[in-house]
Amino acid sequence: MKTVEVTYAGLIKVERGEAPKELYSHQNEAIKALNETNKSAFEGLLVLPTGGGKTLTAVHWLLRNFINNKKKVLWIAHRHELLDQALETLRFSAYLSLLSNVSEFRYRIISGHPKHDIPINIEKTDDIIIASKDSLNSGLDHLLKNWVGHLDEVLLVVDEAHHATAKTYRKLINAIKDNLQKRGHKNGFKMLGLTATPFRTDESEKNLLKLVFPDDIIFVEHLRKLIAKGILAEPIFENLETKIKIKQKLTAQEIKAIENFDRLPQDIAKRIALDRERNNQIVAHYIKNREKYKPLLVFAIDVIHAVALNEVFNNYKGINSDFIVAAVKDLATGATVATKDNKEKIQKFRNGELEVLINVEILTEGIDLPNVQTVFLTRPTTSTILMTQMIGRALRGQKAGGTEKAYVVSFIDDWENKINWVNPKQLHWVEGPPEDFIDPILPSGNRTARLISIEMIEEFARIMDDSIDTTSVELLKFLKRVPLGIYRFSILEPSEGYESKATNYDVLLYDDTEEAYDNFVHDLKIIFQRIDLQDREILTEAELEKLLQTAKQSYFPDYQTLLGYRDEDVENILRFYAQNEERPDFLAFSERRKCDLSIVARHIYDNSLGGRAKSDYMDSLWNDKKSFWQVLFSDEKLYFRKQLDIEALKIEGLYPNAVVSIPTLIPDTVPIEKLTLYEIKERDILEYRKIKNAVFAKYTDVKGFITCAISGVKTQMRRDFQIDHIKPMSQGGLTTLDNLQVLTRKAHVEKTRRENTRR
Repeated sequence: MKTVEVTYAGLIKVERGEAPKELYSHQNEAIKALNETNKSAFEGLLVLPTGGGKTLTAVHWLLRNFINNKKKVLWIAHRHELLDQALETLRFSAYLSLLSNVSEFRYRIISGHPKHDIPINIEKTDDIIIASKDSLNSGLDHLLKNWVGHLDEVLLVVDEAHHATAKTYRKLINAIKDNLQKRGHKNGFKMLGLTATPFRTDESEKNLLKLVFPDDIIFVEHLRKLIAKGILAEPIFENLETKIKIKQKLTAQEIKAIENFDRLPQDIAKRIALDRERNNQIVAHYIKNREKYKPLLVFAIDVIHAVALNEVFNNYKGINSDFIVAAVKDLATGATVATKDNKEKIQKFRNGELEVLINVEILTEGIDLPNVQTVFLTRPTTSTILMTQMIGRALRGQKAGGTEKAYVVSFIDDWENKINWVNPKQLHWVEGPPEDFIDPILPSGNRTARLISIEMIEEFARIMDDSIDTTSVELLKFLKRVPLGIYRFSILEPSEGYESKATNYDVLLYDDTEEAYDNFVHDLKIIFQRIDLQDREILTEAELEKLLQTAKQSYFPDYQTLLGYRDEDVENILRFYAQNEERPDFLAFSERRKCDLSIVARHIYDNSLGGRAKSDYMDSLWNDKKSFWQVLFSDEKLYFRKQLDIEALKIEGLYPNAVVSIPTLIPDTVPIEKLTLYEIKERDILEYRKIKNAVFAKYTDVKGFITCAISGVKTQMRRDFQIDHIKPMSQGGLTTLDNLQVLTRKAHVEKTRRENTRR
């Protein structure tokens, strides 16, 4: 039988001597922490900044503690380039100083890439498997039967672990853990997550990451310390204003796509990519500073931009430039084809044969390029993770084979709309404590307000358009039009390359929809029992439509009249749950009551402010940095003034069909338990939800069944019940846990009827 050699599986022979790459002090400290943790089963994170050597640290540790003791290791990631890097690090660390008990060990590398193996070929003799999570999930039976089923202990390493909250990761993790436990090896599962950014694209998903890695962070080293030690380079941030004006007025949906999905509208992306003046400026700036900047890594907007920039660079004599992308489409056939060998181009750049390397997101994670002197950020981004990774490509310090200083050059365009772009200098943690880092641009209250404003600005624009009748919306109390809060979550969407891309979604909750959404979200587990998802995390169109119609019928029967209701919001929540089997987190707009324009209008009316006095007062509110007006109205002062005029007309009784407001009263202060649940919700949505959840928990058994306090009827669906005061508030009852119960709607109607009869 004819045989051929393959590089995706084989033996690594242990060489005599010391591993050539010595670890730095922070890496040795990390290994000490890992050794202490390894005394028992664990599931935790190793957090080192980009350039801090997390891959090398993990490889040194697992070789000495697992491979050397003839224990097995599974290393997973989501991109084939990361798998190649892990194998390369493993190979060049296989020395006697780390592996004194073995002379060789077997490896296998698995992914959807044609150069890698497939799961069916896994053998029980494999000592370390390096694989993509998608390939292993598709061949999970082979992994369990051929490999895990023969083990009593395994170390699972999750590279770029901030992606691990997706169900495909958790399915794989749980399958391995369950297999070991069923065979009596309860302490045989150990898991180490590697990341430079232990936060997901969305802040709320930190909670999900803690569920995947319950032992949290085992060891962390901050960027600032590694720069001080010379392990990472000192970054020098430079901005070049291109003077290119993006005059196109973006819609609210387009702003939302940019800020949430980090995706430029196609026509704008193409216009920037092919702008000769802009591309010439970028190259001219490099030529002017060539000796200082080279070698240069460029992050381009898209494939079109990479090709166009590469052409301009190559027009200059003596500059060798090339580009790499994950995948491109053949313009003639539309088929996705591989680019020229990216690996070869990356190696040429490392060797100094290429002076400039242009890429489209392929070099954001993991790939080791210690010789980069300068990074050009020719694409704006709203993703803190992407910005962190792009900056990190230039930060190898002298002690790590890099440079003392590194240049991070941003090319800034003049956008007519104010987009919440991530500022690389603000994101960089030298000037601020990384442990306190949450958001580089906005405080959390402003962040929520900003998200809300993106949604509301379209409504304000419609009101400004005289050709559209918006009277029904304008008649609502202004505060009723301001959301109570947001469900914010991230979904890993399929993409053309080897990586799924995290996309953020927002669902705004108003007075009219909050109760329905709260019940819907709490009942998701029950709703999904009707769909046989098994291990899939992507719903078919038919399944999604069926679930949507079920939700609309059961939770949103009046959806056509509900302020802010959209089918796509419900669909996105369903898709998120299918992928994560977790409820989305709720962000309350805690400053909502400060956004009541009717109070501002009342102040103007009561104090007879007119002319200059009125204008000065409104300007003082608008310019107050502690207020939310500019954020809420997306810096559109005209919208602010128009809405204020509408509220003033209502007070004066000059607005069509508006109810004239009564004179202002000075309110009393009362204990919160004297308020109805509805009043509590209006004032403090988080307190309301806390009370509501506590009441339901009181009447829910261990199997998840909720019991009606009067009839004894049991179901698992929140929508079937209402919260009721045992002693009515009309008789002095309070909104306290001991005076609240859950009743079916039928029981509640009957109880109310009896109380009314007695009265």
